[in-house]
Amino acid sequence: MINLITNELIKQLSRPRMWISIGVIVFINSIASLFVYMLFDGIQFSFWEYMRISSNLLIVLQVFCLIIAGDIVSSEFSTGTIKLLLIRPVNRVRILLSKYLTVVVIATLLTTAHFLFSSILGILWFYDSFFDFSLNVFIVAGAYVLRFLELVVICSFAFTLSVLTRSGSFAIGSTIFLTFSAGTFLLVMNERGMEWGRYLLFANTDLQQYFFGTPPFEGMTFLFSVGVIVVYLIGFGGLAGWFFGRRDVDV
Repeated sequence: MINLITNELIKQLSRPRMWISIGVIVFINSIASLFVYMLFDGIQFSFWEYMRISSNLLIVLQVFCLIIAGDIVSSEFSTGTIKLLLIRPVNRVRILLSKYLTVVVIATLLTTAHFLFSSILGILWFYDSFFDFSLNVFIVAGAYVLRFLELVVICSFAFTLSVLTRSGSFAIGSTIFLTFSAGTFLLVMNERGMEWGRYLLFANTDLQQYFFGTPPFEGMTFLFSVGVIVVYLIGFGGLAGWFFGRRDVDV
């Protein structure tokens, strides 16, 4: 499994989009940090408050990661290289799992890079408050963890669509559309009394809504959303594994 993941990582790192995403991390964080510094210049503002704001920029990484997730399987079919993978003496499910774990590893690396670079910029502009450990430390840690979990769930959705349809463009486009339009649809459903909307995946992916906002439907709780997410992830895994393991390869 480690060899399979290593091979997938090498393939992904050889593509320009990985380095473009890192460049975007540097650029977005630099612009955002300068803007925050100028906006709060002369006003009491701490390093940890800046790090809380920077966690919201993970939405940009979410797009890059779901593009990788939506393409990592379908591209093998479109280029015909899937045959080279399947002739190996490795179970199909293990091959699929290695690709999914590669997406998770990449998401972890990009999130870590974002956090480290944000920390460097935060220290540069707000170094006086770096050692002011307080409740903000836990708020920042929680914000990054919850954003990362949301990122993994969204990538899992794109990954599953890619396996089922063998179309990277459909998987990526559909996931981006649902990610950024789900809030509007959920608002309309709530106003029309469609309470079953609480069981939809995108009503539960943003776990920060229980700490920094309001859930889309009354009565929803943090544990409820975690449970819904777990059920969906199990379903995604089972569905993707079944399709990938049983469907004929015709390229």
